[in-house]
Amino acid sequence: MVSSVSSKAAAGELAALVAELEEDERLRLRPARKVSGKAMDAKQREAAERSRTGAALQRAAGRGVRPPAPKKTAEQLARESLSESTVRAYRSDLRQFARWLAGFEDHEPHDPDDIAGVETAPRTAKEVADFLAAKSQSEISPGMRRYSPATVTRYLAAINWEHTRLHYDPPGNHPRVRDTLKGIRRDDPPPIARAAPLTLKPLQKTLRAIELSDMERGAINTRDFALLLFGFVGAFRESELVALDVGDLRLVPDEGVRVQMRRSKTRQEGGGRPKVIRYGSNPLTCGPCAFLRLYRLQAAQEQHGQKGLFAELKDATNDVHICDTGMPPICDRLDPAAPFFRALSKWGLFRASRLTPTAVGKVLQTRVRRAGLEDIDGFSGHSMRAGFITEALNAGATDQEIMDQTDHRSSATLRIYDREYTPLRRNASTRIKL
Repeated sequence: MVSSVSSKAAAGELAALVAELEEDERLRLRPARKVSGKAMDAKQREAAERSRTGAALQRAAGRGVRPPAPKKTAEQLARESLSESTVRAYRSDLRQFARWLAGFEDHEPHDPDDIAGVETAPRTAKEVADFLAAKSQSEISPGMRRYSPATVTRYLAAINWEHTRLHYDPPGNHPRVRDTLKGIRRDDPPPIARAAPLTLKPLQKTLRAIELSDMERGAINTRDFALLLFGFVGAFRESELVALDVGDLRLVPDEGVRVQMRRSKTRQEGGGRPKVIRYGSNPLTCGPCAFLRLYRLQAAQEQHGQKGLFAELKDATNDVHICDTGMPPICDRLDPAAPFFRALSKWGLFRASRLTPTAVGKVLQTRVRRAGLEDIDGFSGHSMRAGFITEALNAGATDQEIMDQTDHRSSATLRIYDREYTPLRRNASTRIKL
C-alpha cells in the first residue's frame, strides 16, 4: 500500500515537471511580443511572461521600475527622530561630559583615548548636577563665563537623550538636577549676543557691489547674490537655504519662486507650507530674476562646460529684469535632485556638492565687508532672517503674516526682534511730544 502511494506521488511530480518544460518551450517559440511599440528579445519576453505583471512589462520595455525601499527597523527609525545636526551636537556635548568625568578641566588638552572608555550613561543625578554647576562656573578670564546658560541647558538635553536612548531614566527629571539648572539661569545671566539684522538698505548696497559679469568670479558672484536675496526675502535659516534642491523650486507666473519646504527646524517631519520669493519692482531685489540667473548659469555649465558658463556670464546684469523670459527648454533643465546652492571649485566652476550652513555666514560677512558696510562684526548667517523680520515689523506686518514666511510656531519669538531691533515700535514714548 505504501509503495503504491509513493509511486503515485512520483508519477505526479514527473507529470508536473513535464508540463513545466512544455510551457517553457511554448513560451520560447512564441513570436516576439511588443510592449509600447518596442520589440522584446527572447530573454525579456521570458522574464515578462513568467511574472505576467505590468511592472515586468515596463521593465522589459526599458522604462524601469523603482526598487522597493529597504525596510527600516524600529531602532533605525528611532535614530532618525532627530536631525543629523542635532545628533552631532549632542555627541559633542557628551564628549564634554566624558572629559569632566575623566577629570579634565576645560583648558586642559587630552588624548581621545583618555576618554574612550568613559560611560556617559547611566549617571546619577548628583554627577549630572555637579557637571552642570562646574560648566556654569567655568571662566575664560575673571568675570567672563565660558558657557552661557543656554549651552549648559543643551548639555543636559544631550545627557537626557543618551539615557533615554539606552533605556535609562533621564536624570534631568530629578529635582536636584532641575533645581541646579534653575539656579544657573538665575545666577547673573550674561547678555545674549544676537545677530545684527541685515535690513533692506544695507542688503541693496551689498547686492549692488556684486559684479555678475566677472568672467573669473561670475559663478560665485551669481550664487552669492541669489543666496543673500533668498535668505532675506524667504527669511530662511542657514540650514534651510543649503538644503534646497532644484526640484524644491518652481517659477509660478504672477507669484514668484515657490519653494516647497521639505523639512525645517520647527517641522522635522516635513509637510511645511511653501514659501514664495516674490517678484520685485526693482530688478536688484527681484527674487525670480536672481533664481533664473543662477539656474541658467548652472544649466549652461552642465550642458556646455566652461565655455557655456562664460557665454552665459557675458551679458549678465542686475539692472534689468529677466524674470519674464521663463525657464530654459526641458532638455536643458537641471537635475531636480541636485542642490541649488552649490559649492564651487578653485577654478570658479560649480561642483556637485552643496554649501554647508557655516558657509552661509562666511558668504554674508565677506560680501558686506566688500560692500564697505560699517559695524559688520555682528553679522552672521542669521542676519538675513533677522533683517526680514525687522523690516516686516517696521512696515506694520502682523505676527501671523510674518510667521507665514518665517515658519515660526509662536509669536513670542517675534517679540525678541521687536524689543531688540525696533524698540520704538508700539512704544508709548512716541506718543509724547518731546
